[in-house]
Amino acid sequence: TFRSKNPRVIAYLLAIKHGARFIYEFSTNISFHYYQNIQYIAFRRERSPFINIYPTFTANFNHCSPGLPKDELLNITEDGWSSIRIIDPYQETIHPLIQQQILIYDDKEVSLVNHPPVGVEPFTFAPFSSQNILFAYDAFWGLVLPSSKSDIWRSWWVQRLLWDINAHVVFTSIAHEINMTMTIDDKKNEKEDANVGKLVRFLSTWKSTKMTLVERIEQLINDMIEEKFCDVEEQKVVKDWIDDLKTINYVFPSIKNNMSQSRSSGTLRRRRIAVCMTGIIECIEEVWKPTMNAIRTHVKGEMDIFLYLSSSEPFGSQMPNIPLHIRLVEALRYPNFTVKVLFENIPKLDPHFPPNCTTDANVDQPDFKIPRYYQQLFGLSNCFSLVRDYEKRHNIKYDIMVRLRADLQFLQIPATFDRESPFDINTTMILPPNRYGSRVNDGFAIGPIDLIEVYMNRYYAFRECLTRDLHPERYLYFYLNYRKVKMTIDETTVVEQIPHSPKSCH
Repeated sequence: TFRSKNPRVIAYLLAIKHGARFIYEFSTNISFHYYQNIQYIAFRRERSPFINIYPTFTANFNHCSPGLPKDELLNITEDGWSSIRIIDPYQETIHPLIQQQILIYDDKEVSLVNHPPVGVEPFTFAPFSSQNILFAYDAFWGLVLPSSKSDIWRSWWVQRLLWDINAHVVFTSIAHEINMTMTIDDKKNEKEDANVGKLVRFLSTWKSTKMTLVERIEQLINDMIEEKFCDVEEQKVVKDWIDDLKTINYVFPSIKNNMSQSRSSGTLRRRRIAVCMTGIIECIEEVWKPTMNAIRTHVKGEMDIFLYLSSSEPFGSQMPNIPLHIRLVEALRYPNFTVKVLFENIPKLDPHFPPNCTTDANVDQPDFKIPRYYQQLFGLSNCFSLVRDYEKRHNIKYDIMVRLRADLQFLQIPATFDRESPFDINTTMILPPNRYGSRVNDGFAIGPIDLIEVYMNRYYAFRECLTRDLHPERYLYFYLNYRKVKMTIDETTVVEQIPHSPKSCH
């Protein structure tokens, strides 16, 4: 006789009692593959602790994971509707104890990307439901179902405790002939939306010094009751579940890695080159691959690639003739990266010009190009922050940085970028000349990361009113000189941006 009363929970207990090592809940008769070697992990950005995992598998950033609070979607989409990185084999191992399979119905709005499985990074939350989900033995403690809330509610606190046993939720996808990706229409979810953001932010900072998982489960439920995120009814459900698991001799996993206390450790490792590629999702196959190959063959050293790409459509005559979802699928499938963030532009950026200083007119560009110029510089700063965050998280220090536009090609390139002064990239920033009048081209730069940092963060200098001439290349040249950056204009490095039009660059 079990204390638990929910028929599904009793079914779990019977399966565990009879030796189950995996429990799979399915909503339709499909096969399930259990993945163990996970290479990709999704991470949160600045403005939200949540991620929307569905677009990574569907190439539709308007496609929302069931249970994700709607008031978080704008921040997630603008921060990065797909934020993925390759796991660091020196420091990370993904333990995929919970795996949810997303069923993809391929149509005009949703594409089967066939993206490899993606784990969810600690301090990041993604809702999982009770449909097409597999629990491994060490995650059986998380099977308990709420009595007064939706099934998705359990995903929040279960994810928090997974961190403490060094385990992860993993998402995969599979094609299905019926559209079931948005079938969850639970009214409880809508009622919970208002509190989920507060709950998850509470869970992000929650810590425990208890020595066993059972103690931490009990402590967390008690703390959630005190914070009014659940009531005593849920406490009784969880207590009965734990007692039942003990009765059938379930072995709870031990606390393995207190990730709530520390996010990085170990010896600082040096890595020579970080490449930041920014721009619009248009030119991955057409331009970026040959340009990246040129960089790899002309700079020696271990190299990490950071892609920060906008899915926002250009305006007017710049509209590409390849449909957006095809370009998104191409970008999502592109495998040669370390960190990849795909995002929607913030509709209107404010450079915070001081009063009576400068205006949009000082950019000296056609009106339709001015917002894109601000977006370009804002994107550079965000890409650079990805690099710095990666350094901090993985105890890495980069020596050299390369800045590249996504639509840039080399017309001329030196035999190698590893040269002596005045072209020494270890001490000097190297810039290409501008072929049309300005001193420098702002699509490419290579040099010491501390010098490139000045280049990448110049968007925030607008508020200083350093000059009234904000023309992109003239402002760049002025700003680098103003900051006393050691630089050389290299006449043997000639680059050109392929125009964004229906006839080229997609």
